[in-house]
Amino acid sequence: MPKRWTGAVAAVALAALPATANVARAWDHPGHMVTAAIAFAEIERVRPDLIDKLGLIFLRHPDPAPFWVAVGDARGKERVRRMFIECARWPDDSKFTPNDRLTWHSARWPVLAEDAPPEAVAAAEARRGGPAGQALEALSLTSAMLGNPEADPSERAFALCWVLHIIGDIHQPMHVGDLFSADFPTGNAGATMSYVRDPVTRTPIPLHVLWDSNALRVPSLEAVDRAARTFTNRHPRSAFAELEAHPLGDPDAFRSWAVESHQIAVDWAFDLKTASDPDKDQSADKLVQNMVNFILNGVSPVTDAPELPPGYWERLQVTAEQRITLAGYRIADVILSAADRIEAQRRFMGR
Repeated sequence: MPKRWTGAVAAVALAALPATANVARAWDHPGHMVTAAIAFAEIERVRPDLIDKLGLIFLRHPDPAPFWVAVGDARGKERVRRMFIECARWPDDSKFTPNDRLTWHSARWPVLAEDAPPEAVAAAEARRGGPAGQALEALSLTSAMLGNPEADPSERAFALCWVLHIIGDIHQPMHVGDLFSADFPTGNAGATMSYVRDPVTRTPIPLHVLWDSNALRVPSLEAVDRAARTFTNRHPRSAFAELEAHPLGDPDAFRSWAVESHQIAVDWAFDLKTASDPDKDQSADKLVQNMVNFILNGVSPVTDAPELPPGYWERLQVTAEQRITLAGYRIADVILSAADRIEAQRRFMGR
């Protein structure tokens, strides 16, 4: 695998990708839950008066059952917090239902390998700089709905969960990048078709799923809360220059956040040897079948895969921790901004 790639960070995107790129889950459940736990703590610190209002939003969610299950026997603030944490993972739990939006989970720009064939370069250039997937458009839409006092409460509840989820998604490098190379002339579908040996289980795993799961593999509240405390202690808001470089008020903020993640893919995240899904040249349906079989049953289409290069696993864990924490802070900022917009509009209207 070449170690240097050509092309600007966000210069081009592929013309089309197999649907399997939409099957994997950015950060997986524990990672999304940690982003929400971090965001909730930030909201409670800055605007504790919003907690009860968030609780009322969840009562109008179009798919309330998962939220009641998540609550358990909790009451008061803890009840709202558990619903908030469930909200971040709900779009993944709703996969293949009418509530899912398959194209909202990614915004993938290509990473061109030095050995990328001419047809791959041409396909990428045909996108004219736009990413594959509508995560950025969906985030703009749902964040606007969240801050619109005229939006129906059920729409606002739906939008809230997608805001939490998409912000987490675009902070994961494999949700904003596809490798185009000699092995993958039409792209590797967000690394869902590239397998490596999992350093934890010692079995083949898609590179995308390795990034999703990183070291956070237990979705219990205890594990999530422990990770959230650890991450924020290690990475306070003051540690992130990105918060100043790409503030929420910037009209291109969401794109900038995704490009941060894409740069990681360009710089090093694809700099390793992988084994290809043997069905990578088959229909999209077959690729989806392989990925679903892996996610649900742990069955890999490859029997062996290369070890990670020295230092890669350690660097992945540190990077994932930083990106998850930053996503949590940014989720809080978007929700606080939405609350400010609603209150300002209501004051203007004399309500």
